[in-house]
Amino acid sequence: MQCASASDVFSVTDILETSPASARPRSADFGLWALTFSYVLSQFFRSYVAVISTQLIGDFHFTPQMFGWFSGAFFLVFAAAQIPVGVLFDRFGVRYPTAVLMSIGTVSAGLLSMTTVPALAIIAQAGIGLGCAPVFMGLLNHVLRETDGGSPRSVRSITTASAIGMIGGLLAAFPLSRATSVFGWRPVLGLSGAFMLIATLGIVFFVRRRNDNPSHEAHHAAVEASPGRRGMWTLMPVCLAMSVGGTFRTSWGGPYLADVFGFDVIARGNAMTVTSIAGIAASFVIPLLVRRWAPKALALGWLASGILAAFVLALSPAGSPVVSIGAICLLLSVGAIHPLVMSQARAIIAPAKLGLGLGLLNSLVFLGIALASSVFGLIAEHARYAGVPNAELYSRLFLVTAAPLMIGAVAYCFSPAGVMQK
Repeated sequence: MQCASASDVFSVTDILETSPASARPRSADFGLWALTFSYVLSQFFRSYVAVISTQLIGDFHFTPQMFGWFSGAFFLVFAAAQIPVGVLFDRFGVRYPTAVLMSIGTVSAGLLSMTTVPALAIIAQAGIGLGCAPVFMGLLNHVLRETDGGSPRSVRSITTASAIGMIGGLLAAFPLSRATSVFGWRPVLGLSGAFMLIATLGIVFFVRRRNDNPSHEAHHAAVEASPGRRGMWTLMPVCLAMSVGGTFRTSWGGPYLADVFGFDVIARGNAMTVTSIAGIAASFVIPLLVRRWAPKALALGWLASGILAAFVLALSPAGSPVVSIGAICLLLSVGAIHPLVMSQARAIIAPAKLGLGLGLLNSLVFLGIALASSVFGLIAEHARYAGVPNAELYSRLFLVTAAPLMIGAVAYCFSPAGVMQK
């Protein structure tokens, strides 16, 4: 572990500049900016439904089942596309697959803002999910392929871009609700589609074409040096586990605070706002911390904090609401190590299969969220049927949350360092 020098203070140039393996001077990477702007929009589209759900239900006359299809269409298509998108990146590079899929997302956003047919709205929502599917994967591939993916600067570029992207979630909160109350949701969504068009053009003009003629010797050496499939098992469990705690922000945190502490809707909203801010703050802190600690050590420390938070909640689910909200913030913030873990793929996956490998790992993150929510539902249903008190029910859920985090942390201990500290 080394302390950063005075000249190594965080600045925006970490995202503007790249560090090629060669010694050529660094220049502004507008492709990275285009992908970062696209990631802001991706985060917006992941979150907007919760804010304008009543307007959507009213305008489209959704039944509860239809609204479930609508809200789930984005994530279903998003998750299913990760591995195919990775294969496309390996074959064609980042620019063309990302631009084509984002074009579909742009058209879909425009369609959703105009249609009054429920079935078309569901299809359009799925199209938006397809348009957002390649964005974060594209950002990772862009940095890890086009630069020296083993350098600290590359990791800071990824983590900083990821943190900036989280602003999209904030835009989908109060700013969206305010704009919707003034203009209605359709013009706002149409404007969001226009921004996606701008982002798509940015991808087309600024993301570099893939270099399809690398040195045979350099490419062969990189493949030989990579642990490949032998090291994938060290990252797969942590990818499944890292966002499990986030389910207490997206779905289970509200019922927990209502059932155990009696929070009303306003209090629950305030608590969830605090957790969102904490998650975004964690994303912005990580680029600073990777200057002082190795990414692997930092990720392990964050996993340990999440495990500790889960046990605190499991041992005392009905104790202090302040402590409980703070622990939920820690659980949510574990997801902020996502770019750190994904950046280690550079040391594990053969370069020719980098897109496929990243797609597999990224799909596991979303699979972990889906599995956790389903398992929590089964446990809650059984506990309700058996007459288990609310506090004990949630204690069980927090214990279940701790288990995959511990398994993921143990497997992650055997992962290669991936990034050398300077």
